[in-house]
Amino acid sequence: MDFGVLGPVEIRDGSRVVLAGSVRERFILAMLLLNADRVVARDRLINALWQDPPASAKAQLHNMISKLRGRLAGHELIVTRPAGYELLLGPHRLDLLTFRQSVERGRRAAAEGAHRQAAALLSDAASLWRGPALADIPDELVGSVRQPLHEERLSAVEAQLEVDLLLGRHEDVLREMAGLLPDHPYRERLYEIQLVALVHAGRQADALEVYQCAYRRLVDDLGVEPGPSLRDLQQRILRGQMPTTTRFPASRPIPRELPPAPALLTGRSKLIGSLSDVLLRHNGTAPTVALLTGPSGVGKTAVAIGCAHELAEAFPDGQLYADLRGTYDRPADAHTVLGRFLHALGVDGSAVPEDHDERIAMYRSMMAGSQMLVLLDDAADEEQLRPLIPGAARCGVLVTSRRELTALVGAARWTVPVLSEADAVELAARIIGWDRVAAAPEATAQIVHACGRLPLAISIAAARLAARPDWTLEEFRDRLVEERDRLDELSVGDLDVRVSIGLSYRMLTPGPRRLFRRLGLVNAPSWPQWVADVCAGGERPPAAPTARLLDQLIDVHLVEPVGRDLLGQRRFRLHDLVAAFAAERAEAEDPPQEQDKTQSTVLSGWLGLATEADKQIPHDMVRAPDLETAPPPGDAAPLARDMPREWFESERRNLVFAVEHACRLDLPHIAGPLALRVAGFLGLRSYNDDWDRVLYQAILCVRRHGHTQLLTPLLAARFIAGMRRDRFGELADIATEELSVARRLDDRAAQVRALVHVGMAAVRLCRFAAAVEALEQAVTGARNPDVAGSLRGDALDALAFVCMTTGRPERALPLLQEALDIDRVATNALQTSLHLYHYGMALTDAGRAAEAEAPLAEALRTAREVGNDLRAAYLEQALADVCLRQGRITEAAERLDRARQTHEHIGDGDGLAETQRSTADLAAAEGRWADAVTWLHRALDIWQRIDSRIEIARTLARLERAHLALSNQEYAQTCHSDRRYILDQLDLDDACLYLPPFYPCFA
Repeated sequence: MDFGVLGPVEIRDGSRVVLAGSVRERFILAMLLLNADRVVARDRLINALWQDPPASAKAQLHNMISKLRGRLAGHELIVTRPAGYELLLGPHRLDLLTFRQSVERGRRAAAEGAHRQAAALLSDAASLWRGPALADIPDELVGSVRQPLHEERLSAVEAQLEVDLLLGRHEDVLREMAGLLPDHPYRERLYEIQLVALVHAGRQADALEVYQCAYRRLVDDLGVEPGPSLRDLQQRILRGQMPTTTRFPASRPIPRELPPAPALLTGRSKLIGSLSDVLLRHNGTAPTVALLTGPSGVGKTAVAIGCAHELAEAFPDGQLYADLRGTYDRPADAHTVLGRFLHALGVDGSAVPEDHDERIAMYRSMMAGSQMLVLLDDAADEEQLRPLIPGAARCGVLVTSRRELTALVGAARWTVPVLSEADAVELAARIIGWDRVAAAPEATAQIVHACGRLPLAISIAAARLAARPDWTLEEFRDRLVEERDRLDELSVGDLDVRVSIGLSYRMLTPGPRRLFRRLGLVNAPSWPQWVADVCAGGERPPAAPTARLLDQLIDVHLVEPVGRDLLGQRRFRLHDLVAAFAAERAEAEDPPQEQDKTQSTVLSGWLGLATEADKQIPHDMVRAPDLETAPPPGDAAPLARDMPREWFESERRNLVFAVEHACRLDLPHIAGPLALRVAGFLGLRSYNDDWDRVLYQAILCVRRHGHTQLLTPLLAARFIAGMRRDRFGELADIATEELSVARRLDDRAAQVRALVHVGMAAVRLCRFAAAVEALEQAVTGARNPDVAGSLRGDALDALAFVCMTTGRPERALPLLQEALDIDRVATNALQTSLHLYHYGMALTDAGRAAEAEAPLAEALRTAREVGNDLRAAYLEQALADVCLRQGRITEAAERLDRARQTHEHIGDGDGLAETQRSTADLAAAEGRWADAVTWLHRALDIWQRIDSRIEIARTLARLERAHLALSNQEYAQTCHSDRRYILDQLDLDDACLYLPPFYPCFA
């Protein structure tokens, strides 16, 4: 499509004229065209259309945009942006752009002495005007826009007249003047052209008379005398000199100042493509400015130089380059850089103005009409940059900086990211050598991870390896993963990660430096602002608002914002290498007691908040003892109390880190309680790796420092985690230590809990007699009035579980009923749900499936309400067993699907095996014996891996019947023999197998 604004607003689609709509629609289209490929703010359009915008202004504007889109049907030109609208011109034609391109080419041809070509180009440009710009839109809408366009037109006319003078067309110029000067009576440039034309036509007297007329008009009408150029022209005529008026510059040198292209530029093609697309747009009235920001070592300069080399041919008038040294104590002076640029553009030293404003004006004048790329590396601030940005619309400016330069309005922005893992490995391989990397892929991956995927750090590490072929990658990896020495390893020649980060650090004032050092001591995965408040000193109010200090650190990319969490809090992080540098500076600059205080205060803050959140979450895990802890940070405490699950979810990684950090600092009074406060949520949500990890680390720390009061609940919590993770071999040792410590403390409640765990460990190891002995002791001990009823309920439940496991569900039922009676007083919903689960299982195993459904359904509702997905999955499987025995096949299948998906997602082996075995039961109920065999073998594989012998025997019994149904006598006999061997070893009979009725015995 062809668009026109140099006259009435016009749209042509081939030979067809498309109506541009109402006055308001034409105005909107004109604004979008004049700002093609740039966003026009919605508010700007509304304020132009209405002096007092109505409430419906946005809706009306949207409707007008929709109508315009309808007129441009088939061409998706107008797109909606968050702040307004953008017209994507693409391959379509706009007469204004064609005009500007022709004028520019004409001026360039004139400067090169191709005067006839220049005249033709400028004539073509003039012919594009069909009248006043935007002629069919009233002044109140476009008056301020129309005038600059007319100024461009007049400037082009003046250029054409100058070319005509150079071609000797003096009479033609004088005829043109007759129509121009009455419309522009104060335009001194036109008088100059007329004077020169008159002199060259042999009419010196007329020329002097024209000067006098111009003088009187300017003085009488405006009260000003002619400018120096027109006065100088009159003096030359009086002296009898033949004047010239051309302002086209002589040919000048074409600067090619780019540094060498980077030898290795990996993983940056997409970014360079985006940069190139923006820098090649020349549709506006100002140069395109692209800004690359990012932390030290991320490769901003390499990307910028690589992009500039790719674009060199697209900027035929040259490329200017300056290192602005923005990260140094004395950044480059813009006045000095301007002088160097002017020299590069062909200005003699003596002609470079000393006055700063004159120097800027000369620079922009010389760049006017040029198509040149200016690369400004490592900018300090906006004040340094602004004089160096040319005014020419066809120039591109590429800036790199460690600062955000937020006041550089209108710049297209990119934050250069670290490399992807694949690109990071590729960069390392290109330096080290592909063979060495291929021989040690795991070590390479760990090296680039230790380098934080920063190109500078990777290049240094790889260069050291390349220079030392005798080093193995595994040896260097081991050296690099030591955090305290990591920065020492990342230095080679003049490349040094520590120095690179240090340049950003030196840019800071004392306040943000101090905060940065303290944040490096904490170095959590990501943290909300209260952590920075504590690190800043915790003053209320602080000497400088923490948010302002953080903004300064973000501005130089030492702190990275990482968005908002589930609570709406802003979160931040330090890159690993940056954190290592910050910690180094803290050790060098801050007293040890100040370092210790910062770390312990932050860790105590997490403990205080976790305490608040843990109190609000219903779970049946081991609770932390009520020990005195520091109060939580005030601003964050309400979030932990009001939204505990969301708080735990947002802080999970930090809390795991905090436990480990407290252990490293030998702070058992923080590590132990914090591990217990976190463990309930981790267990509830089945974050099993984190759950086991925090408890294990805390136990080591607490045991090392002899805090036995904390040791028993920690061991109890770890026992439950071990049960969840099917680590049956570890359970006996944990429970034994737990009981030993509880007896040393003479803590009756702790002894009961430990005896329950001793019994459950024996059950999992199929030592049923020992299990019954320990659990009967637990039940007896739990009847002591000093022991909470909930512990008695757990002891009864565990003893009932032994009865169920050994094939005696009728003996389990009264024990579970007593536990449920206790629950009605204790009111622990999750504990009740566990007892209901086992009660329902016992009823099912006792052949009373119809009675089992109600307690299982009640337990499932509770599990879902509190968000215990794992227990919900077990209950779905138990209810599926009930459905199977009642012939509700479809419902059973749906429940098993849900249970299986949850177990697979969580990674719970025991639960997944139970669900797979129940799925085999479903297949057997439908007579699909081959499917039943498949599911049973999957379950058997899991139980063999975790060595659960009783479950192996139950699965083999089913396999025996399934193979008999398939007439696989030999397989059936093997299963029978193996099953019988296991039961004989365990001294159990077939009652413990709980074979469903749809596994008939085949004679």
